[in-house]
Order: sequence, then C-alpha cells, then structure tokens
Amino acid sequence: MKKITLNQLYDIMYDNMADPTGWWPGRSDWEVIWATILIQNTNWKNVAKALKSLYDATEFLPEKVLNLTDEQLSQVIASAGFYTRKTQTIKNVAHYFKERFNCDLETAQEQDKRQLRQEILAIHGIGPETADVILMYGLRKGEFVVDTYSRRLFNCLSWQAIPPYEKAKAIVEKELKYFTPRSFQNFHALIDTFNQQYKLPNEFNKSFLADYQLIISE
Repeated sequence: MKKITLNQLYDIMYDNMADPTGWWPGRSDWEVIWATILIQNTNWKNVAKALKSLYDATEFLPEKVLNLTDEQLSQVIASAGFYTRKTQTIKNVAHYFKERFNCDLETAQEQDKRQLRQEILAIHGIGPETADVILMYGLRKGEFVVDTYSRRLFNCLSWQAIPPYEKAKAIVEKELKYFTPRSFQNFHALIDTFNQQYKLPNEFNKSFLADYQLIISE
C-alpha cells in the first residue's frame, strides 16, 4: 500500500482522468450560483430543466429574480423539487447580492473570502457546503467542499474518522495551502467524477487509486 498526501492524490487523479476544466458549465456565474441551490436533494436532469425555465424568465439576473413573486418563481423552478424552500433561498441570495454589491459579481469577487463566507453562511437557507460551492465557482475563491463524494473517497483511502464539516475543511485546506482557485475547482470536479465512475465504495478496488492510502496530518 503506497502512502500519499492530498497534494499527491490530486496529481494522481489529474494525470489519470479527463481534464476537469468546464466540469460545472454555465453561461454565467449567476447560473452557477442558482444551480448550487437547485441541485440540493435532486439530480442534474431536474436542475437543467429548472435552469432553462429560470433563464427564460430572468436571464439569471438577480434583479429580475426579485421582480418575480414567490409563486411565479416557484412555478419556474418546480422541476427541481422542494421549490417552496428553494424559492425563498434564491430570493434571499438575490437580496444579499443586490443590497451588498448592487448585483455586481466582479465587485463581490474582489472581496476577502473569509468575510464573504461569513456573510453567505448568514443567508437563511445556505449551509456550509452550498456556501463553499458558491464561493468556489460563482465567486472564484479557493475553497474545499467536504461533500458526500469527498468523504466517500477519503474513507476508501483509509481516512475513516473524518471530523464534522468545518474541522475537516480546515484540515484539508491546510494541506492544500498552495492550491489556486482553479485547483480547488479541479479537485472538486475530479472527486465527484471519480465517485460517479466507480460508484464508491463498491468499485473502488477496481480503480487506479486502489493501492493507495491517504496520510492526513490532523
């Protein structure tokens, strides 16, 4: 069993998998932000339908989102399920960006990521995982998302007692301190794609990572 660090894991996955660039496609950063909310508790096929309807109704612009009534927005995103809760979360996020940045994402992207994360986590309906995806893809900040896929992969690589979200995130990011925002995006894409290809944990032993053990400095 060969022992590897998180940085080595990234390099091995990058060398053995397709280029992850463009893994989370979107015609704009706003589409990515709305998608992170819509994807909760559903699949991408349903999200794609909701996004098409949302674009037709609003062009993904938060000002136009806020011009819709709750009932209208719920109808637009209905295919993504849980539409009552997601409607309110989308409205809350739109309000935040309108009041804080006048809907200018470029200004938001220039802000300190710690401050942004605190503010986004304070939005009702946004949890740590969704906040970090918004930060990573929509605001282009370096964040590691401790999602179900990363936990499954780390478990397969012998990191069994993974701590709760914030502590696990801190441990991982400490080891990935030289990562760029694009590196974090790539790592997230590689991990999720790897899970889908090998249906973790069932087919892990058939994968190119089967002979590796992850070493974590907690």
